[in-house]
Amino acid sequence: MENKCENLSLYIIDQLSEHEKEQFKRHLKTCAHCQNELESLQDTWQTLSYDMEEVDAPESLKMEVMDFIFKEDEKESPHNPIKLFLTKHFSPLSAGITAILIIGFAGLLWYNLHLKDTITALEEQMASPAQIVRTFNLKGQDIASSANGTAYLLQEGHDNSLIIELNNMPGIKDDEVYQVWLLNNGNRQNAGTIKPDQNGNGLITYRMPKDQSFDDIGITLEPNPNNTQPKGRKVMGTT
Repeated sequence: MENKCENLSLYIIDQLSEHEKEQFKRHLKTCAHCQNELESLQDTWQTLSYDMEEVDAPESLKMEVMDFIFKEDEKESPHNPIKLFLTKHFSPLSAGITAILIIGFAGLLWYNLHLKDTITALEEQMASPAQIVRTFNLKGQDIASSANGTAYLLQEGHDNSLIIELNNMPGIKDDEVYQVWLLNNGNRQNAGTIKPDQNGNGLITYRMPKDQSFDDIGITLEPNPNNTQPKGRKVMGTT
C-alpha cells in the first residue's frame, strides 16, 4: 500500500499533480502525523518571515544543512547549532524541508540586498547633474547669412549629449532638412536633422556614442534626410 505520508514534502513545495494533491488532502484530514508536521513547517516559515534580519547568509550554511540532510547516520557535533536546533524541534523529514526553506530565505535576503545596492547606484547616477563642458557658437552663411545658433556639449555621468539651437533659419520646403555634421580630422559624422518652425527656430539633441569626439560642427541644407555624407550646400558652421 502506498504511504501517503511520503508525499508531504512534495505537497508543501507544490510538486504533486492535481489528482495526487486531492488524494493527499483527503489523507491529511485523517492523519495526525502529517497535520502536526505541516503545522510545524508553517509556523517555522512565519517565524522566518518576521524575525530574521537582512544579513548576508554565511558561506557555510548550505554545506551544514546539506550535511544534516544526507549524513543523518553520522554522529552529531555538539558545536553545530543548526543540526542541534533542527534535530530538537523537528522530525528528519520536517527538518530537511525546514533547512531547504532557510536556504531559500537566506538567498532571497541576499538578492534583496544586492537589488538595493543596484537601485542606489542608479539613483546616484540619475542624481548627477548635467554639466556644460563646452559651448560652440554657430554662424550662418550663404542663404542663412542672417541666422545664428549655439551648441552645448553636456556631460552627465559617463554619457555625453550635444544640444544644438538654431535661430532665424530660412524656411525649407518638401523633404528638405538641415543636417548636422560633426567634424573630426576631416571625417564627418551625421548627428541628426533639424526642421525649423515657422519663425526659423530649431532644436536638436544628439546623444553621442561612447568615445566619439569632434572638433567642429557644420550644417548643410539637404534635399532629403539621413545622408551618410553631405550633398547639399553648407549654410552654417562653428566660428
